[in-house]
Amino acid sequence: MELRARLLLGSLLIFSGCDATYAPLIRAGAYGAPGRLDAGRVEISATTGGVFIPQVFVPHVGYGVTDWFAVEAGGNIAPGAWYTAFAGTRFSLVPNRHEPVHFVGDLELGFGGGVGGARYSNAPQSSDSCPDCDGRTYTDRNAFGGYQGLGVGIKIYWFTLFLRARVEESVTTNVPVTIWPSAMIGFEFDVRRVVSFTLGGGFIGYHDDTDAEPGWFYQLGLTFFIDTKRDHAP
Repeated sequence: MELRARLLLGSLLIFSGCDATYAPLIRAGAYGAPGRLDAGRVEISATTGGVFIPQVFVPHVGYGVTDWFAVEAGGNIAPGAWYTAFAGTRFSLVPNRHEPVHFVGDLELGFGGGVGGARYSNAPQSSDSCPDCDGRTYTDRNAFGGYQGLGVGIKIYWFTLFLRARVEESVTTNVPVTIWPSAMIGFEFDVRRVVSFTLGGGFIGYHDDTDAEPGWFYQLGLTFFIDTKRDHAP
């Protein structure tokens, strides 16, 4: 029996089947707590996830240009399914950043590309069993696309509870446009503004003209922060 690939926000699941058709996610892992990057702050992060065991890895780096605007870039590594890279922007809303309890929110926009995806589980072409198959492997498929997401939450001292939603659109060789909606709830623990730990989970699925699959996921994240700002004596 052929393997059927399904990605669940930040993670790749393999199920039985013979007709999986999708373009890959451009950014698999959800971001952590909204509003954690202020001006001059750098974050170096790694996210992994799956259902029972980690099956996708998403490293990324970000920089706070101002308190409300950041730029970021990273990769999306799912061996056997895809390898993509992304770059994007993040717009934060943190009206009371210095209060011990305050609202946090952000909007993310990005794009990227790489290789990956599947057409009928990348089975070889056969006039009898699969006349529409093309026999390409995932590394023979050139992918690109974009993503848009929204996050809201509340920070209570060193702890943040947040919700995220994202939509991704991607295409790859011989595969129609694939839409990936996702939503998750997350918890983030900030240790002295130097390192944070993130735990989250939720729903993700994909839909295109040939195939559609829903599913659930968890993810874990670890982020290190570097403050590049320098205070100068008057």
